[in-house]
Amino acid sequence: MKPAEKPRYQQLKEAIIERISRGELKPRDRVPSENDLVVAAGVSRMTANRALRELTDEGYVERVAGVGTFVAELKAASHLLEVRN
Repeated sequence: MKPAEKPRYQQLKEAIIERISRGELKPRDRVPSENDLVVAAGVSRMTANRALRELTDEGYVERVAGVGTFVAELKAASHLLEVRN
């Protein structure tokens, strides 16, 4: 029995994250629009929208209404360490 295939929006998200991690898409670069993703990936507009929305929620991209979607600036990921005497 083969494992279930990932949903298309998840595959699309992972493809964009992969492009960011390989440096193909750098901070402030424009990410393909919903319409571009629909055509290039052969997905529905709803699928492209969900992928971009989740990437936004997870901090990978920033969406600017009427302008586009851009790779977010990398934020330093650090844990707060509390030191007590």
